[in-house]
Amino acid sequence: MRNLVPAIVFILLVLICGGCTDYSPQVQEYTRENFIMDTLISIKVYSSDAELGRKALDEAFAQFTRIGNLTDRFAEKNLTNPEISDVYRINQNAGLKPVQVSEDTLAMLKRSNYFAGLSDGAFDVTVGPVIDLWGFGQDQYYVPVDKELKSKLALVGYGAIVLDQAEKTVFLPAKGMEIDLGGIAKGYATDMAAQKLRQMGIESAIINAGGNVYALGAKPDGTPWLTGIQDPRNANKIIAVIQAKDMAVVTSGDYQRYFTRDGIRYHHILNPLTGKPTQEVISTTIMAPSATDADLLSTTLFVLGPQAGAEFIKQFSNTSAVFIDKQKKITLSPEMHQQIKFMDDSGYRLIKK
Repeated sequence: MRNLVPAIVFILLVLICGGCTDYSPQVQEYTRENFIMDTLISIKVYSSDAELGRKALDEAFAQFTRIGNLTDRFAEKNLTNPEISDVYRINQNAGLKPVQVSEDTLAMLKRSNYFAGLSDGAFDVTVGPVIDLWGFGQDQYYVPVDKELKSKLALVGYGAIVLDQAEKTVFLPAKGMEIDLGGIAKGYATDMAAQKLRQMGIESAIINAGGNVYALGAKPDGTPWLTGIQDPRNANKIIAVIQAKDMAVVTSGDYQRYFTRDGIRYHHILNPLTGKPTQEVISTTIMAPSATDADLLSTTLFVLGPQAGAEFIKQFSNTSAVFIDKQKKITLSPEMHQQIKFMDDSGYRLIKK
């Protein structure tokens, strides 16, 4: 869902600094940060060619800007020309007419609907009206009553989206329907940036899009990148590190976009079937070859919970997960055991199966 403040926070166990620094006589590090898609994006590339290193950063950040513009649901406030946002135009024309969109938007919607179908609606991009009812769309928080939720849930249903691949159009048949690509957009943009870097000949890079991390290749010395998983209840602490090479690592958690009413924490990851925040887990971390799929899975498995989520992820090869529940219990999918190392003082308990 849309992240004004990222719901995913990672601590990269690598030094992030400005400009470029020497790594070896042949290879240098080129790093840049920029605020795009409502989050701080940091990209580090290694190259023996200074011009290539800087150009690669330009091209990678251009992918985030492009995808961010296409998927901006609040483009009337954020963009000089709101019409460049496919999502904005789709929502504005709900119940009126189909809207011609880019290949990227079609690809994101097609993949989102695929996951929605597999998960029986645990992930659904049409949950936008419910997100806005809770106030997460623009950080004006509110706890709706069941009658209000029922009214908005009548507008939720990924199966109603009409995708015309031949005409490249998208149509929402009911007025008031809205799509929200916040659960896939950063992952997709990360994949596009990594693809661009590869095309330009970059063999070692790390992309951190507000916690959507992609490790391209290994570090220049040949060792894997290390990514830390944040303690969901302590922003200054990590509970584990994951080794990654040509892999994405993405976390969804209840600890960034939330508000409290009468001692109850309400977070932004909503179950599209109930319209309410899910309560079983507080964090899910996914490691997968695709940042797009990792982004989708981190939300889907958060909604499904450890038991159903562990079964669900078996459908995806070379993909693993970490679940953390409210009792500070950690459940791992089998593949993750080889990639993760926990801190001795984490305060969390690993459930061994």
